[in-house]
Amino acid sequence: MRRFLAQIPARIAACAAIALLQAPFSAQAQTIPLPAPQAEQADAAPSRPALWKVADADTTIWLFGTIHMLPKGGTPWLVGPVAKALNGSDTLVTEVTQADMHAAIDTAPGLLPKGQTLTALLGPQRAARLAATLTASGLPATQLDGYKPWMAATALSMLPLVQRGYQPSHGVEAALQAAHPQRQAGLETVAFQLGLIDSLPQDAQIAWLDSVIAQYDTIGEQIAGIVAAWRQGNAEELGKLMTADMQDDPRLIDALLIRRNATWAKWIEQRLKTPGTVFVAVGAGHLAGKGSVQEDLARDGITVTRVQ
Repeated sequence: MRRFLAQIPARIAACAAIALLQAPFSAQAQTIPLPAPQAEQADAAPSRPALWKVADADTTIWLFGTIHMLPKGGTPWLVGPVAKALNGSDTLVTEVTQADMHAAIDTAPGLLPKGQTLTALLGPQRAARLAATLTASGLPATQLDGYKPWMAATALSMLPLVQRGYQPSHGVEAALQAAHPQRQAGLETVAFQLGLIDSLPQDAQIAWLDSVIAQYDTIGEQIAGIVAAWRQGNAEELGKLMTADMQDDPRLIDALLIRRNATWAKWIEQRLKTPGTVFVAVGAGHLAGKGSVQEDLARDGITVTRVQ
């Protein structure tokens, strides 16, 4: 039922801004007219997202999993050990920097070449399903006609989130960067991240869009479950939720998670050679489940200690 190329997981598509694509994607998707946002109820349970530590005699590297978009409100999470670790760090390292995100907003890798339309690319049956989903959400049937399938899938999957009040400005990176503006660095560039998705075979992109359409009505609930696991610091559950549907496609899990995690682990190992304190904040899915950054570090003999 959840074979990946036949049904790329809608929860991962809905996490495109949450797990990978962040600001440029959010900026383009938010040009789509949206229904009025619905208020998200604040969480009653205290937020204690997971925090790990890697250290040697003169270097400390904190590892913190993020959610790139959150609804406004909820219980505070930038408190206690997380706040102390961030405040005591020389540098905040995220997947990409704010400056790079702003510079990339005007890029349009998700747009089809002039003269092509998504409707023609999808064929009558798929186009009809997409049109029905859009019109049911109060949008024109051809609203996404200028987008490549992967961009259409991501834009469509963001609609239920925005309706629930999810915004990048409420996300974890935004809060961390506002709290630590002094010195920031990025592990990757926006161009690299967008290229990972843009280089997917077209059949995989269309399968992704099929999955978003099929699961559209449950996307909000799926993301709410991911956010709840993150707030609780339940890394095991978070890993299951973030990667359950990816296991049947080694190409995608390798490109989006495994190889990137291994690269980041090597970066951390090299950074340990330079004295100082660094707060590394990356998508929570990279620090949970099989093939996580922590597993790569442990494989190379680096001790990772959970602090919260």
